[in-house]
Amino acid sequence: MAFVSEISPEIRAEAAAWLARLRADDKDAVDEAAFRVWLASDPRHPRAFEAVTEVWELAGAAWAEPAAGPRQYLHNRRAVLAGAGSLAAAGVFVTLWQSAEAGNFETGVGEQKHAVLPDGTQVFLDTDTRISASYNRQLRVVALERGRCNFHVLGSDSRPFAVDAAAERVVAARASFDVRRDGEAVCVVLTQGAASIAAQGAAWQENLKSGDRMVAGPGGHRKDRPNLVPLLAWQTGQVVFDNDTVASAIAEMNRYSLVKIAVEDTDIAKMRISGVYRVGDNAAFAHSVATLLPVMLEFNTDQVRLELDPARVKKT
Repeated sequence: MAFVSEISPEIRAEAAAWLARLRADDKDAVDEAAFRVWLASDPRHPRAFEAVTEVWELAGAAWAEPAAGPRQYLHNRRAVLAGAGSLAAAGVFVTLWQSAEAGNFETGVGEQKHAVLPDGTQVFLDTDTRISASYNRQLRVVALERGRCNFHVLGSDSRPFAVDAAAERVVAARASFDVRRDGEAVCVVLTQGAASIAAQGAAWQENLKSGDRMVAGPGGHRKDRPNLVPLLAWQTGQVVFDNDTVASAIAEMNRYSLVKIAVEDTDIAKMRISGVYRVGDNAAFAHSVATLLPVMLEFNTDQVRLELDPARVKKT
């Protein structure tokens, strides 16, 4: 893999943001021109982009027999690095959704949508997500009721752009960032520009720069600078696990499918797994787990159960 440790988190974040932007349905010639400028501005940029792209393409070989639904297209990163070709969006049931006025936007389980808000802000909604937009003369506010969104805020509107999620408010001007809400827990990842996040009521406030992540909830808040590749994988219809527990991996995969994976055995739940997987295909993921770990599968109509395989446990 082309990924090298000397590439800074900031550049990795920029590369991941460009990958997501170039794979968007509404990509245009201006985006491609700006991308070529970014590539040429630093010799580390092409290597970072190739490394991030390679992560997505690791899953490509496993897609030789895709599940029923829209066909998946993978782009040639070398053609992109040469400034040629057109990049198609990838993901689970991705559509373009435009609205002429502020209002509600929602996705179902296993669905992702692009939306354009009245001010031109581009929003990419992940599975099982709901937002509501409300604008006035002083402020643009989007309430994230559940799920996850990527916001690409343009700089042409002088009003502050705010995202309210649980007890937190994110404020940005020209920026690109993800916001995820799980109940009262909120995670913000800034990939481009600058933003601030504060508890509503001004109990605390933090400024964010590209590559920062803020996790906040009833138990407090913390800011860090993680590897952004796993955090942004959802934008291309994939999920990256890096030594995650089976329990946490199942919880993430179940967000995208009506066919749920279940595990009651605590020994299985604590096992670790790594890999790049296509979201929305829980059956394929379960088969992969059964190949990698000493477990066997029990299929029901809307559920896949993981159970220990006694024969294989004895051999480990």
